Amino acid sequence: MPAISGEPSKRVLEHCASTRHAGGLDPRDPAVGTGMAGSAAQGDLVRIQLHVEGGEIQAARFKAFGCSGSIASANLACEWAEGKTLSEAERIGQADLASALDLPLSKKHCSVLAQEALRQAIRDSRDKAASSSKEQR
Repeated sequence: MPAISGEPSKRVLEHCASTRHAGGLDPRDPAVGTGMAGSAAQGDLVRIQLHVEGGEIQAARFKAFGCSGSIASANLACEWAEGKTLSEAERIGQADLASALDLPLSKKHCSVLAQEALRQAIRDSRDKAASSSKEQR
């Protein structure tokens, strides 16, 4: 059941305490796709990067600036994406993230940002792969 008050849920606190996927990957690497969502000026910004080989996500990393809900959502999105194909990772939805983290209604936007950043990173990965295959022809 989602939290009603402004207090972060136990799951949010767990993901904030153990941000195994925090960090970055080299954006110049053609195997790395990057996606961003939100705005630092508005208080929440999420960047997700994916290292993709053979269509499978080998590593996922994030940087998030904002509240604990944004950090936890980005961390969980990366956790769920690793080891999946791009198509499988694309099905990770904001409602799934929000539910898994017990986000209150006032923090649902955090899971939306994580989903948007993940989808942009997937799109960037696909664009880079398509560009690379054209160059090899």
